[in-house]
Amino acid sequence: MDHGPIVLKHLELFGVDISITNQVFLLFVAAILTFAFVRFGVSRARLYPLGPFKNLVEVMLEFIKENIAVAFLGDKAAKWLPFLTALFFFVLFNNLLGLIPIPSFISTPTSNINVTAVLAILVFLVAQAVGIMHHGVMHYVNILFPKSAPAWLRFSFMPIIELISLLAKPFSHAVRLFANMTAGHQIIAVFIIGEFVGINWLLQNQAAWGLVKVAAVIPFVLVLAMTAFEIFVAFIQAFIFALLAALYLSESLSDAH
Repeated sequence: MDHGPIVLKHLELFGVDISITNQVFLLFVAAILTFAFVRFGVSRARLYPLGPFKNLVEVMLEFIKENIAVAFLGDKAAKWLPFLTALFFFVLFNNLLGLIPIPSFISTPTSNINVTAVLAILVFLVAQAVGIMHHGVMHYVNILFPKSAPAWLRFSFMPIIELISLLAKPFSHAVRLFANMTAGHQIIAVFIIGEFVGINWLLQNQAAWGLVKVAAVIPFVLVLAMTAFEIFVAFIQAFIFALLAALYLSESLSDAH
């Protein structure tokens, strides 16, 4: 179960609190793991046999390349593959770190809306910058004020509708990851509490021990099942986050954008 941030080192910059908390520490850990995983996984990768670890990295990189980069960016995939790869593994490691059973310290960074919002805004800004560089500023003006719309609609409701549609992308991008990672951990916490409650009840009702001792392990089994499912969800959510980033980049680079 996630807890509030624990301040490890209080820092201020021009009156702004930039303290290092447990979640900030975990973000650094995820960044280091991302670099180390890819760096050591691909180093001397052309020497055979690669070994289990490098084979795993190669399979994952190939998966990202074919199912995210190439699928959405086509001939521009090679240029954006490092960005999408870093995004995928950074989100993945942040998701997985929350499964480490140290409840007093470990708190999944991606179950914090501030973290997912910053990641989503970063992707949004990169996509918009790419779009402006590729098409020019006037292209965006034409999107906000579409010439195909009647004049009264073009200069009244259309800019508002288009702007809301544009800003909804980073909002949904951030909330999707935050909600999924938060929900899964809360369900696991409920099962863990259920296990403790069941054990406590059994200890106080010795006569019923033989009847319900089998049922008492159900919450424990459910915790194991949910943990396995959370690992799966961690990969799926990292995949979806990177996939949406590739989609937004593709839209910005598309001539139909």
